[in-house]
Amino acid sequence: MTTPVSPHRNTRVKRRFEIEREIEGDFVIESGTGLRWHRERLRVLYADTDRSSVVYHANYLKYFEIGRAGLIRASGRSYKEMEQLGLFHPIVDLRIQFEFHADYDDLLSVYARPRCIEPVRFSYDYVVRNDEIRRVLVHGHTIHCCIDSKHRVLQADPVTRQIFEDFGAEVRTRRE
Repeated sequence: MTTPVSPHRNTRVKRRFEIEREIEGDFVIESGTGLRWHRERLRVLYADTDRSSVVYHANYLKYFEIGRAGLIRASGRSYKEMEQLGLFHPIVDLRIQFEFHADYDDLLSVYARPRCIEPVRFSYDYVVRNDEIRRVLVHGHTIHCCIDSKHRVLQADPVTRQIFEDFGAEVRTRRE
């Protein structure tokens, strides 16, 4: 019996990520693209691993959140501040591409950057990398919307819009 082959098998592209230089605070510039990323460092906890001693795949979403929250804090805001204003940013879509595993006690860097903002949704890009071996482990993106405490969809809030504009992210006036 022949093993089925995924139609996506040959479309997978490994993500290259090299740092050109570090700039103020925990920000870096990516080589080749000139894109600015925020960096959060973390150590893999034993609780983050599965029975095979590698990071359980769902924990990379937690790492994405660590990167996103750090970027917002480094921009002079906090997600807690937005929640106190009655604004919430649930994830409505995401993509994760796994390239290599992380082990217990590895020191990882989570790189995050605003990708694009539209009137009612916005997205962030992420790269999780083991900088000691200069290897990308995971990359992906999340797409969010803005809602109020009654779960009504709102226009992207001014705080988020300002963070995206300050970061030089793509700003769209309508959904494409």
